[in-house]
Amino acid sequence: MKCKISLPIWAFAILYVMVACANSSEEQLPVTNTEEKNIVYGSHLPELPSLSEAARTQAIAWSVFEDFETNTKRLKGKTKPAIGNIAEQLIQQTDSLLLNIPDSIDTRPVHARLILVNTRAKLLGQLAKEHNADSLRLETNLQEMNTAVQNLFIEMNRKFRKGKIDEQLKETEKKELEKQQKFLDSVYKAELEDNNN
Repeated sequence: MKCKISLPIWAFAILYVMVACANSSEEQLPVTNTEEKNIVYGSHLPELPSLSEAARTQAIAWSVFEDFETNTKRLKGKTKPAIGNIAEQLIQQTDSLLLNIPDSIDTRPVHARLILVNTRAKLLGQLAKEHNADSLRLETNLQEMNTAVQNLFIEMNRKFRKGKIDEQLKETEKKELEKQQKFLDSVYKAELEDNNN
């Protein structure tokens, strides 16, 4: 008798579990392409630092730098497909920048930061192409890309600020040497006059 009663209970329990699993799988549908195209990323990215006049003058001579800077600023508040397109352009531009660094900017720190920007652009491009990319990872990669570009700009400014300081030190040193030479000349003249008298 127990078997006859427990059989319907087991059948009902199995049926209930199957219906519950079917309902939960319907609730966890992946994001559709239309929803994915409407989500905006990078809306909270901080502004890039501005380049000093000296750095901007040298950077303009750098073949595609202005396009690179413009595209980096365009990453803010874009959808995943737009980020993918911009990332592809950034990859091409940073590859070109790496090949043609002007001598006035070509230092190890600038080169290292440019390599990092290139790597970040490639990672961002790969992630933007993934069909079911995690939105948090995409947002994190955008933040890291923005930080890498900020560091590049800061290092470029530092390079020219350091150059300006070095020039000022050389000028100050030159003036100091001229003063010392004038003093030595006047002492020498005074000694000659003393010896003649």
